[in-house]
Amino acid sequence: MNLTKEQLSYIRSFIQQKGFNYIDVQLEILDHVASSVEEKMEADRELKFEDAVIETHQSFGVMGFSAFADGITNSIRAKYSRLFWRFFFSAFGYKYVLVLCFSIFAIYKMQELITANIFYIFFVIGLLCVFGISTFSSIKPAVYKKFVSFDSGTSFLPFLGYILLLTNFAMNEVPAEYTISSISVQQLVLSLSIILFVLYFNAAIKTAKVSIRETKSLKDKYKLLYG
Repeated sequence: MNLTKEQLSYIRSFIQQKGFNYIDVQLEILDHVASSVEEKMEADRELKFEDAVIETHQSFGVMGFSAFADGITNSIRAKYSRLFWRFFFSAFGYKYVLVLCFSIFAIYKMQELITANIFYIFFVIGLLCVFGISTFSSIKPAVYKKFVSFDSGTSFLPFLGYILLLTNFAMNEVPAEYTISSISVQQLVLSLSIILFVLYFNAAIKTAKVSIRETKSLKDKYKLLYG
């Protein structure tokens, strides 16, 4: 048998009452609960729908849906974490090694040609970029924030600020006279921190875009089910 839209709404409300507010988690739980309820009602034609829901909930054990929901949440977060690091480390592949080395060298040499004040301008621009990205989620529909997928996929964006702090540390705390084989430690650390910022920025944006696309798909599924 197939459950009606009203019965699915009843199950969704039942899940919400148990304290599970992330919509994608609700959908995963609902799929399992609906399947179980259908099986129970097929096996026992006299069983009422509401009783089948209660029996299904009890079958999850003492913790109810909690352990299952935690598993779903952890799985989604792990998925986007793997995706982020795949994007990040892809820049270190053999295809991009020469470009990466050249970029570090170019930034290192550029520091010999421009003043610290100009570098501070770049630093401020970077801060403004981080500020804009950190407010990225706020310009999306509020419903997006009710999805673990969106929350997980955009969770890497705020950490951009820490990399800029590393850049600031290199500019102000590492003595300019420190050298290793005639290589300025300050300029090298600054070059590496800038490259790190760019790579992290790129990976964080790509991950956020994937999460927004998948969240939109889940949102459409949710709207189709409940209007």
